[in-house]
Amino acid sequence: MRKLLALLMTVALLMSVAVTASAEWVRPVQTVETWDEEADFVIVGFGLAGAAAAVEAHDIDPEAKVVVLEKMPETLAGGNSIASGQTFIVPSENGVPEFRKYLEACNEPNPIPDEYLDWLVNGFAEQLPWIESVAESAGYEAGYVGGGDLQWGSLVVEFDTFPGSVFEGTSAHLRKKNSGAFENGGVWRCFAEAAKVRGIEVRYENPAIALVQDPVTREVSGVVATDAEGNEYTIKSAKGVLLACGGYENNLEMQRDFHGMDEVYTAGTPGNTGDGIKMLMEAGAKIWHMKNQTQSGGFWLGIKVPEYESTFMRNFDMPGNSWIEIASDNTRFYNESYGYHRQHMKYMEYGRYVDLPHERALPVHLIFDESTREAGSIASQWLSWPTTTEGYTWSNDNLAEIEKGWIIKADTIEELAEKIGRDPVELQATIDRYNEMCEKGVDEDFGRDPATMAPIEKAPFYAVSLTPTLVATTGGAKRDTDGRVLDWNENPIPGLYEAGELGSYVSNLYQNGVFLSEAMLSGRTAAQTAFGGESQFEEVVKEEKTGPAWADAADGEYTAVVDGLHDKIEVKMTVEGGKLTAITIGEGRSEMIITDEQLAEYVNSVIDSQSTEVDVIAGATVDCQAIATALIQAFAE
Repeated sequence: MRKLLALLMTVALLMSVAVTASAEWVRPVQTVETWDEEADFVIVGFGLAGAAAAVEAHDIDPEAKVVVLEKMPETLAGGNSIASGQTFIVPSENGVPEFRKYLEACNEPNPIPDEYLDWLVNGFAEQLPWIESVAESAGYEAGYVGGGDLQWGSLVVEFDTFPGSVFEGTSAHLRKKNSGAFENGGVWRCFAEAAKVRGIEVRYENPAIALVQDPVTREVSGVVATDAEGNEYTIKSAKGVLLACGGYENNLEMQRDFHGMDEVYTAGTPGNTGDGIKMLMEAGAKIWHMKNQTQSGGFWLGIKVPEYESTFMRNFDMPGNSWIEIASDNTRFYNESYGYHRQHMKYMEYGRYVDLPHERALPVHLIFDESTREAGSIASQWLSWPTTTEGYTWSNDNLAEIEKGWIIKADTIEELAEKIGRDPVELQATIDRYNEMCEKGVDEDFGRDPATMAPIEKAPFYAVSLTPTLVATTGGAKRDTDGRVLDWNENPIPGLYEAGELGSYVSNLYQNGVFLSEAMLSGRTAAQTAFGGESQFEEVVKEEKTGPAWADAADGEYTAVVDGLHDKIEVKMTVEGGKLTAITIGEGRSEMIITDEQLAEYVNSVIDSQSTEVDVIAGATVDCQAIATALIQAFAE
């Protein structure tokens, strides 16, 4: 009876997918008698999980033919990994028990099996040497929160009231060796380079469009794909197929069907349209985590413009204070200046963390005046796909975006309301109420910090539409701790594996760093299962540091010119007695985002620690990176 029920459920799901998810790429499972080519292992998707799997497969068997099929062109590859904040989390061996309690609390009320959680936390704790070895092979290295070498305790914990939140661990990223600076997309770029130096074949603009599966045994033996010219071909895979092709952030139909979303976009790759989910359903996989209690990665505040398929993100810390957000009824609807990004855009409601209310408040507009326009970029200049991958940097003064029509400008509030389809009287009343509370020095409606409040009064006035935007979804097939996809009876489907965001083990709240750690661990594990072994790296021997690069430099002044955000930056440094004593900026200072106060804070941190391994200043990341790069270049041997 149980098998019959499971079969009926599978059939029902397949029928529903045929109606709701008939995407451009994916077709029903196929049977093939004559193959166009053969490989040892086929990986679908070249994000971090796919790249990690490819590296591990090669290192287990360097003679194996590993083929990676990537839907996007090479210039737009990297999946969501390249657009992420680049943090991966590492609990210490001693911290594992508390870390387990913490992740268990994050997963409530939808816990994963105990053995899955045990495997996950132990895997995170044990994989750092492997990550560092891969990085070494690619000319990269790990950098840690707080700067310097690995120090347990240097990390951001998002839900510090949860059991186990005091676990011992660290947050890390990957960057080019000896660069000393954070690198956008560094974790994925490291693994992509590691795949390149190993000669692993990555076929860009070659999406998999169907799995090849035996109708009786259900074994998956290969895929049907299309090449860049649209020609179909088949690949037989001796050791199975790994699906590591992400979620369904950029599929509004699936968002509406599976999560009830009316309007939502992706801040990551536009290639994540749920292709893997459809192939898994066609293959009879058990589906989980399509709709957790929260959208695990959070609904971020996106700015969608016609020129880009993915969104920009509203600046986490708005540069000015004369701004508000309004809902569909033209009123404010929450404390809009709070740092929700520290909890992946969750806020507390009725004693539990839930997603921000924007998807229930649409349409939403950000309203601001000339003072905020002049204060700095209203959008993130480092995080989101159009910036990390397509190379567009939002202007410091927002004028370019006004010229493009992305930001609506008006001389009066009444004119602004008419341009954005709002009731002028209601909008003016909302602004008047806000301005009144600015005068009082207290937000009586939502408790916004008065230090972040200034009246909206300096013309012209501006508006930009905000929409929920996703960094990741976690839905996909249930998989075991060997990376094998399970059917509705929880039996492995032979030859079918899954890794990364697709079918993630994250089942509710997301802790910063878990997705990238999971991508590496799950990709590596799937390769180990498929090849029946584990790669063996020689332990990486790190050279002991003898001091900063300038320790042996002669006393005097040094200069380096490096690329800044918009122009070259001249950085001047003074060394006395083997110590750095001064850092100033010459040419290019006017083109930098960093304020004088922020610059002094960063420079003092470098001088006090005599190291470039210090925290960058929020909102001025690129400028801090440029200064660190100049220090390295000036004293390079």
